[in-house]
Amino acid sequence: MISFLALFGVFFKIGMFTFGGGQAMIPLLQKDLVVNLAWVPMKEFLDFVAISEITPGPVAINMATFVGYKLRGLTGALVTSLGVILPSFIIILIIATVAHTFRTNRWVSAFLDGLQPVVLALLTYAVYSIARGGIPAWWGYIAALGILLLILKYGKKLNLFLVLLAAGGLGLLMFR
Repeated sequence: MISFLALFGVFFKIGMFTFGGGQAMIPLLQKDLVVNLAWVPMKEFLDFVAISEITPGPVAINMATFVGYKLRGLTGALVTSLGVILPSFIIILIIATVAHTFRTNRWVSAFLDGLQPVVLALLTYAVYSIARGGIPAWWGYIAALGILLLILKYGKKLNLFLVLLAAGGLGLLMFR
C-alpha cells in the first residue's frame, strides 16, 4: 500500500516545480505516476486528465484529488491536494512579503522570461504524450485537429465546456 507520506511527497514535488498552470504538471505527473512509480495505468491517467479538465476548479488540484482518492480514498485525496497546494501557498506567501522590492528588478524579470519556453515545451510534450497514448482511433486525430482550429478561430468566445461535453457524447456514440 502506498504511504500517505509518499503521496504527499510526489504531489509536493510536482507542485513545487510546476510553473504555468495545471496543464504544465501533466507530463511530470505522467512520468511519476505512470512510468516511474506505476501507481496508475496510462488509460486511467488519461481519464483523470479528461475529468480534471471538465471539473470546475484548478486542473492541478483536481488531478491531485482524483489520484489521491483512487490510491488511498478520502484521506489520500486530502493528502495529495494539500501536497500540490502547499508549495504554491508557501512561494506566494514569500513573494507577497518581498514583492515590492522585486517589481522592477531586471534579474527577476529575466528569470520569469526564461521560464516561458520551458512551460511551452512541457505543454507541447503533454499534448504529444496524450495524443500518442490516448486517442483511441483515427477519427480522434481529425476531431482534435477540428477542435484546435475552432479554438484558434474563436478563442475565448468558444465554450470549452460544451466542446468537451460534445466530445464526450461523441465518444459514447462511437465506443459504447
